[in-house]
Amino acid sequence: MSLKNVRFDDTCRICGVKNTEVVFRLEPTPPGDMFLPKSLLDLSSACYPLDLALCNSCGYVYLPHVLDPDSSYSNYIYETKITTGLVEHYNAYAKEVEQYFQSERIGLIVDLGSNDGTMLKAFKRLGHNVLGVEPNENLSQASNNDNLHTINDYFSKKVAKKILEVHGKASVVTANYMFANVDDLINFTKLVETLLDDNGIFVIQTGYHPDQMQIKMFDYIYHEHFSYFTLNVLNKLLKICGLRILDVKKHNSKGGSVRVVAAKHNSNRPSSTILHVIMDGEKRTGMDKRETYLQFSRIVTDQKCRVLDTIKSIKAKGQSIVGFGASHSTTTLLHHFQLGAYLDYLVDDNPSKQGLYSPGYHLPVYSPRCMYKENPDYLLLLAWQHKETIVDRHRKILETGTKFILPLPELEIVSS
Repeated sequence: MSLKNVRFDDTCRICGVKNTEVVFRLEPTPPGDMFLPKSLLDLSSACYPLDLALCNSCGYVYLPHVLDPDSSYSNYIYETKITTGLVEHYNAYAKEVEQYFQSERIGLIVDLGSNDGTMLKAFKRLGHNVLGVEPNENLSQASNNDNLHTINDYFSKKVAKKILEVHGKASVVTANYMFANVDDLINFTKLVETLLDDNGIFVIQTGYHPDQMQIKMFDYIYHEHFSYFTLNVLNKLLKICGLRILDVKKHNSKGGSVRVVAAKHNSNRPSSTILHVIMDGEKRTGMDKRETYLQFSRIVTDQKCRVLDTIKSIKAKGQSIVGFGASHSTTTLLHHFQLGAYLDYLVDDNPSKQGLYSPGYHLPVYSPRCMYKENPDYLLLLAWQHKETIVDRHRKILETGTKFILPLPELEIVSS
């Protein structure tokens, strides 16, 4: 294990208090999305600590071991459009954002961490002026080639100044499934505040672990996600940075997500009462208490034992198992449940992953055509959150006798 690219934080990044402790220790993993060709496998061999810590002062949940972003994003190949249902979700999302302005004119819309431009496209279809900020060179270039103006950089003081000089203030700033990937949350959010016009809104959509934990979804924890937010913590963070929450909406996306709409603290926009209802619920369920996370760790460990015992029993009979799914979360699942040694290979519907090798275990990733050709005895559904979509799409393989193993939220064998 190499720690040369890792920084350790034992001080809370939000309240600044040194009152933190590790509450869930996962197996070390490589960067989750580092699926690489055979010639570059050495780059994905190193595993790094993957622990979850809690600030006992403010309730912030985070990764204390911070992996250098360049280690993750230099080979980053995830594209928003490949996630089942996310394109449609963003189209509806863009229309909902419009409703906050009613008859008011909407000026510049900036999407931070714009990835492949899916969010930008949704706003552009509605006739709005859009700008993306994306650190990955390939993704930003693809967006620019698609006539979606995108700055290839991390959002920083320099980038914010450039946007203000060239485009002026923004009516809308969005951060979709990237706010958890921000290292310096305070400075980042303060820069967003300076970028917004007086009546502008900042929209954050991020994973919501109070809901994810209900379905044992621990595999949303990976190195690119530095932070895991409750609304209580987001509320504190935004207040520190001169913003206040107007509205909150929960979604089922990615196993449980929350969309927070915020404005400048002196904005005359009204606030919804739903925020305090959800925040009170978080306190009642102990989302700021260490025992909540220690108990979650024990639940996941019990599930690991059940799944691993089943997999070992199948292999002891000489039967074959292929993993279905190749993503950040499947890397966490494979390593924490220590399943990689029992799989013959992986398959994934995403062509950009096919022909590559998984991080750490270096399992080859093939097209699902391979599993139809070889008819393995079992398919371990690593992308278990998309069970219905995957099983429906590949129902024909059940007719050949192949069975699906669902590892979460409960162990289940699916046959024809």
